[in-house]
Amino acid sequence: MKKLLVANVFLLFSLIYVIVRVTHSTLYLPKISIEADNSVSLHWNAIAIDTGIVKNSPESIYLIWMTPVYLLVLIALVLTFLAFKEKR
Repeated sequence: MKKLLVANVFLLFSLIYVIVRVTHSTLYLPKISIEADNSVSLHWNAIAIDTGIVKNSPESIYLIWMTPVYLLVLIALVLTFLAFKEKR
């Protein structure tokens, strides 16, 4: 039962991570030292936010890597599987 609880906590943390990172109203772009509005696009391993500050430039894209989310979900799935396997 503890493994299921830990699995659910990992899933909750991954969801909170994504929500917190995506819902900022302004973002700081360190390469050009400016704040910009949020324009989100989803990719398989990242959430890209194109600020449009510099047209057709990768320097105006803010990336949020999804690797921590995938890792936490994988750990949660393994813990859930192990919890159900031990009940047999």
